[in-house]
Amino acid sequence: MNLQNKKIVVTGASKGLGLSVVKRLASEGAEIIAHYNSGEISEARNAAESVGVKFTAFQADLSNEKECLALAQKIIECGDIYGLVNNAGICVFKDLFDVKVDDLDLTYAVNFKSVFILTQQIAKHMKERDIKGRIVNFSSISSLSGSDTQVDYCAMKGAINTFTKATAVALGQYGITINAVLPGPIPTKHNSEFLLNDDVKQELFERMPLQSYGAPENIADAVMYFLGEHANWTTGALLQVDGGFMSK
Repeated sequence: MNLQNKKIVVTGASKGLGLSVVKRLASEGAEIIAHYNSGEISEARNAAESVGVKFTAFQADLSNEKECLALAQKIIECGDIYGLVNNAGICVFKDLFDVKVDDLDLTYAVNFKSVFILTQQIAKHMKERDIKGRIVNFSSISSLSGSDTQVDYCAMKGAINTFTKATAVALGQYGITINAVLPGPIPTKHNSEFLLNDDVKQELFERMPLQSYGAPENIADAVMYFLGEHANWTTGALLQVDGGFMSK
């Protein structure tokens, strides 16, 4: 995989799946441009700089349109962007009847609108520079099924799926590919208490042929496939990485 010195943007890079992607990119020698909203970006920075990889970080609240547009401009000013990984997202667990309009607006702004803006602006940059770039969106297996406590989240991830296919049509003529990864249940710091509960674990494993949770590295592997040379003829694809969860 030849990503040496190629500039790759990762949103939501400070933790979880985004951090795992950063670590894999660093191991491949890519130049990393990381976005984060709050908290520390030091683990991602250390992962890159410890192997001699150039690392640039920008903070932005992706629920704020002006900040999102400003972030896109800062990224473009880094020059010759090869890859964009739209990982950042939020999920608020609420019953359908408890979801407020403000909740819906926030989920829309972070999980879809920011993806649209960053994809549009960075794809335009790729087109103008004649860069045969790669864009990878993060969707979810929740986009393919229902959840009574994730109604707005499921809807926005469904929108990401359709957006991925539509933009694949729009960008193909420029040699730019865009694909989506649909992770299944992956324990991370923010959800491990729930997923590692014995009852929850038993219920989920009954639906997974592989009867095990995935790891962030499994998702990073899928992202790396889409960024690498083996995906030259792949665009508009929705790749489920879920231990077979959606097969039942």
